[in-house]
Amino acid sequence: MPFDGSDLYQLANWLGLPPLERVAAGAGVISVLQISVYQSERTLRHSVARVSEYQTGEVELLLAYEGISLKRSIRRAVESERMERLQAVLLKARFDKLGDQASLSRNESLLWLIERAAGSHRHGIIIAPDRPELPWSAIVNAIDAYLPEAIRRVPLRT
Repeated sequence: MPFDGSDLYQLANWLGLPPLERVAAGAGVISVLQISVYQSERTLRHSVARVSEYQTGEVELLLAYEGISLKRSIRRAVESERMERLQAVLLKARFDKLGDQASLSRNESLLWLIERAAGSHRHGIIIAPDRPELPWSAIVNAIDAYLPEAIRRVPLRT
């Protein structure tokens, strides 16, 4: 069976986050960027980082990790300049028209689902950040540079 990324698409739901479409359609929300990180190495937690941009100019990051209650999730403000730089890279990479990285499988050590939503529009791509192929590598590098806390690896304690 070909890889379809269904586990990645369900990760936010499994962690108890409200649907991306509902958040993007919320009052005062301009856009939402969500990065779901699927760790095949089971010593690390799966995670979802959700960045919401508001009409007030505020940018909020919500981090949710596998096995940690949403009540203990991390919320923090993000400088709008960092998001502007990240959005510029997404635009240059033609994110909204970009498809998944080629030849992905469940055997990848790390997979990211990057989704962007605004109003009723939603687009997502799945990438293997350990494989440096353009244009996906430009997106990986931008997330690493402008939003490193979104991809922080957290140990899974047994």
